Amino acid sequence: MKILSVIETLGKGGAERVLVNTLPALQKLGIECEVAILFETDDLAEELEVQGIKVHHLDLSYKWNVVEGISKLNQLLKNNHYDIIHAHLFFAYFYTGLVKLFHPSIKIVTTFHNLGFDEYPARTFLKKIRKKLDCFIVTKLFDKKTAVSTAVKVHYEKHFHLSNIDVIYNSFPIDEFEQYLQDETNHTLEKYIQVKNNDFVVLTPGRFVEKKGHKYLIEAIEILNQKYSNLIFLFVGRGPLQNSLKMHAPKNVTFIPEMEHQELMQIYEEVDLIVIPSVYEAFGLVVGEAMIMKKGIVATAVDGIFEMVVNEEEGLLVPAKDSKALAKAIERLYADSALRDSLAENAKEKIKQFDTKIIAKQWKQYYEKMLNG
Repeated sequence: MKILSVIETLGKGGAERVLVNTLPALQKLGIECEVAILFETDDLAEELEVQGIKVHHLDLSYKWNVVEGISKLNQLLKNNHYDIIHAHLFFAYFYTGLVKLFHPSIKIVTTFHNLGFDEYPARTFLKKIRKKLDCFIVTKLFDKKTAVSTAVKVHYEKHFHLSNIDVIYNSFPIDEFEQYLQDETNHTLEKYIQVKNNDFVVLTPGRFVEKKGHKYLIEAIEILNQKYSNLIFLFVGRGPLQNSLKMHAPKNVTFIPEMEHQELMQIYEEVDLIVIPSVYEAFGLVVGEAMIMKKGIVATAVDGIFEMVVNEEEGLLVPAKDSKALAKAIERLYADSALRDSLAENAKEKIKQFDTKIIAKQWKQYYEKMLNG
């Protein structure tokens, strides 16, 4: 069986990271995997190529260059035999759906990764047209539709009036994370901050965009700073709100640029707590990574997170946009190391359900079922 995964880019995003996690595991199960990226960003391409997964760069000049997009993807399919095309994110399934018209025998499936119509409602004329196009491509041209969480499934069933979306969760290569656990030689944090013996370090990775809820965490930090002077907060990422957040953040918040995944995992190991203040979250990749690394977790009780974390069992969940509740939960885990450790142990056990070895087998069965009709 030969699978072509089509995705917009291989930038450092959630959908892209999941692809890098999953395809090597599928190769080990005997499925030949290749990837086609539509646009030029390819930060993660090398991680796939070193594991023998070929990456095709289509390098479209413009997102809506329909003639070029169809032509280049069509030529790739003519030059190679694929049994299934698996599309990720809008432009990938837009062009894949259209090219299916020229290759009707090829099975195609798409995976929905986000809660896009909640985050960016289709209120303008152009957005409404885009949504109708979106819906037509998916419902009329694709053989199968999947979602990375139940929350995402419900979202697209509602907006596209579908009833046949399957859920296959995102996954984590847990074995690869083990190398970072209890690494006493690791001193990655020293590159960015000076930590004293009694300091308590809190990490929040994520893009600086509205849906990640950084501003509510900053308000929570202001509350905590009235009582404690040894709390250090690290915001790791990039995004359009970075300058605005820096202007409003107190002095004990350090902004660290987006980094390689390996270095970020090393920082996970050195911090005391992970806080995820998201307003929307389709699937908590960062939460899952924190669970693997046996870290205390404070997160918001939003779709995509509470499918992974049960409040008071694997972490503490608070309402979104509630700075006071966020501060209270952080303070609770700061003050109670036994609770923090207990939640982390539970999380480490729970996340095994999302191991890439398990999810890859689910995908293999899914692909086989597609080919067998």
